[in-house]
Amino acid sequence: MRRNFHVIFVILMLIILIISSACVSQPSSDKITQQNGGLYQISEESPYISFDTAHQNLKDYRPDSTNESTAPKSIFYIHGTNVDESGNATSWIFGVRHSGGTELLAFDRSGWKQIPWSSPALSEEIDVSTIITPERLFSMNKAIILSNPSPTNPERRDLDLIRGIYTLTITSGSRNRILTFNATTGELIT
Repeated sequence: MRRNFHVIFVILMLIILIISSACVSQPSSDKITQQNGGLYQISEESPYISFDTAHQNLKDYRPDSTNESTAPKSIFYIHGTNVDESGNATSWIFGVRHSGGTELLAFDRSGWKQIPWSSPALSEEIDVSTIITPERLFSMNKAIILSNPSPTNPERRDLDLIRGIYTLTITSGSRNRILTFNATTGELIT
């Protein structure tokens, strides 16, 4: 009888140990690293970039430190790819003109990519100081932009700015919805 008591006690302790160790596991989205004998939690970086961050990086952009003439002088086109509910995007593309010609500059978490581009002759320069930011546009028009999302098909939002008009293309499955806004006031046009 006494021997059975020890076996039952050991099995019971193992079950308690297994259950309690499962309760203290860390979420899989965070990483844990050990440094100097202590543990530090590292959270993963968001793939989304604010327009202000991308625009500031564009102002600081120098493709070749020896050739100042290829630094962007004017912006004629702006595109946000996969824009979230706050107006941040996974990448921002700027159509720019410099003394060497025109090109598209794409900015994401990995940095800048240059894409050759022939700017349309009728493109107007975008004065960023006179437009509302995508973050403000989404904040002002949240009810219109985020209305009736499909629970089965996630939405993808792409934002274009050209000639003073924001064009927001919302794709959900095979359905597209296009909204246009005045870039200066943020008011819905269609």
